[in-house]
Amino acid sequence: MSAALDYTVTSITQHTGAEVCGLDLREVRDEATAQRLRRVLADKGMIVFRDQTLDPPAFQRAVAMFGEIMPQTVARFTLADHPLVGFVSSEDTDKPGGVRIVRGEQYHTDHSFAAAPPAYTSLFAVALPSVGGDTQFCNALDAYDDLPVETKRKIDGLKVLHVFKSSRSPRKKAELTAAEKAKLVETVQPLVLKHPVSGRKGLYLNTAHMERILDMADAEAFPLIDGLMQHVIQPKYEYRHKWRAGDMVIWDNRTVLHQANGDYDPAEKRFLYRVMVRGTPLQSAD
Repeated sequence: MSAALDYTVTSITQHTGAEVCGLDLREVRDEATAQRLRRVLADKGMIVFRDQTLDPPAFQRAVAMFGEIMPQTVARFTLADHPLVGFVSSEDTDKPGGVRIVRGEQYHTDHSFAAAPPAYTSLFAVALPSVGGDTQFCNALDAYDDLPVETKRKIDGLKVLHVFKSSRSPRKKAELTAAEKAKLVETVQPLVLKHPVSGRKGLYLNTAHMERILDMADAEAFPLIDGLMQHVIQPKYEYRHKWRAGDMVIWDNRTVLHQANGDYDPAEKRFLYRVMVRGTPLQSAD
């Protein structure tokens, strides 16, 4: 069965995001539709699919049109019957029985410490609070384009050590089991990457994982990182997604930074499925 021919794709903002309406992802079988959606994702950094009805297997199949599904890092944040499908919940804690945390409550790109970070991450809304719990996205490729020439010359070619939890991380992260810690790696990533699809240059930033810039004193490196972060997260590069029932969102971790918001009543349930698509080692723009 082929996907409906009358679905629409609309840009959300000048820099970030596209909205797809009238397409049932359970019915997408033709490669032409999948290729078009992959092109939109490469161009706009993230896509919102409205009015979807997806159980965990259907969600996993929908995301798989963008690439191979990869395992979640923290096993306790996965569905018991579908281990490749994770979740983000209002009941998440830093450790079993621990303190409630809002995972991702700071601009970042997923798993930047990995040798091959996920190319894409996707969320599907299962239960939502009445107010709040938005997710924000900022386009790091467009932000790079707008940097002064002298800044680009300074940062092109710089390398950064990424670890699971930076000594300067601005947010608390979930604690890992010994087995999960044993799988972790530390990876040197480019500060400016070359996108593998578009070939464009973009800033690659995650202050929860960035431990140091190689061959640069911390006194110079961290003000530089902070300045670049403040540049990327300007409102003009941002799309703030206000979740609706049936929304599936997928974004490119090499194009946009994202952050969660915990600005909702913790007595109300917020629960989203989460799936990641396997990526490849990042290319430096130098």
